[in-house]
Amino acid sequence: MFTVPAVIDALVALAERAWPDVQVLDGGPVTDVETDVIEIGYSGSSDEPDVRAALTSEQLDLNPDHESYDVMCLLSAWRGDAHRDGKPDAGTTRVRAFELLAGIRAELDRDSRLGGTVLRARMFTLDMAADQTHAGPVCTIRFVVHVDAYSAA
Repeated sequence: MFTVPAVIDALVALAERAWPDVQVLDGGPVTDVETDVIEIGYSGSSDEPDVRAALTSEQLDLNPDHESYDVMCLLSAWRGDAHRDGKPDAGTTRVRAFELLAGIRAELDRDSRLGGTVLRARMFTLDMAADQTHAGPVCTIRFVVHVDAYSAA
């Protein structure tokens, strides 16, 4: 049995604990998103997988398999009417996006085993993109949670 489904569920719950007043999605958006949104198990790209895994057998035993994988996640902060000196305030969205990321990282540091589901989960990499749109500035951070686990036979 693979751990990926349980891990995505645990990461959604973790994000909801970190930010109970923020929209947290399991996967990509299918409806309108709020000004702050966290998407778990979603790369944001049709060219990239939502989870990328490597499965190996440890020692001479075929079971259990060692799972090492990355869960892609996105978060965005959108401030459509935030302006500073008459210009869209991209700094406000950047600060908010990194606040959201810090909250998730702190919660992940508190529960790096995701309730005992895995050996270890940790924030691994991040990419940031900031855009100015007609509706105002948006800052999106794609972050990767790296997971090490053993699947049950």
